[in-house]
Amino acid sequence: MNTDLSTFLPASLTDALPIPLTWAAEIFERLSAQLGTKIADLFAGVDPKLVQAEWAAGLAGFHKAEIARGIAACRERVFAPTLGEFLRLCRPSLDPEWAWYEAGDGLRRRDDGEMGDWSHPAVWRAACVMSSEVRGGDYQRHRTRWVYTLKREFSAGWGDGVKPPLVQIAHKPTAGRLTDERRAALATARTMLVSAANRRSAKTAEPMEAA
Repeated sequence: MNTDLSTFLPASLTDALPIPLTWAAEIFERLSAQLGTKIADLFAGVDPKLVQAEWAAGLAGFHKAEIARGIAACRERVFAPTLGEFLRLCRPSLDPEWAWYEAGDGLRRRDDGEMGDWSHPAVWRAACVMSSEVRGGDYQRHRTRWVYTLKREFSAGWGDGVKPPLVQIAHKPTAGRLTDERRAALATARTMLVSAANRRSAKTAEPMEAA
């Protein structure tokens, strides 16, 4: 039995719907334009409709923006991608180690008040759950829990997206120039302190009465 906590594939979800077949057909048109006959050669002898249906199921839960990322990445390839390769071109964070370093960089940028570059909201959510471990940077030590957390967050789907970082309020020191009102208040307080000190001194200087 396979017990490896590999990163989840959206197609394995029972409630994940395949992408429309028209999307799958467009993917193959774009890949054919980039790679010529290599994409057809890869699936030679297989019914094109069956191939497109399998890709549609494999890409269940993927956004159009992710699919566009995968198509763009194929421009740099020499060989046509298999379905598994195309999934990771669309969503690089399916590789847990890639997602770990993406999370670390994203958290550092959020510390500076930026959104960070997140390939999927699930990576951001996993980074929030394990922020101290991710900031520590020891991937091998925390790999098992990270893969589990990432898998769980991917299973939750896209969600509401990545939220903006909290606004950091800078505490500025009070200006050095005093207003007339504050200056008068300080003068009054100083006069009261001097008066109280004089009364204590006078009382201490009084001679003791004879018994």
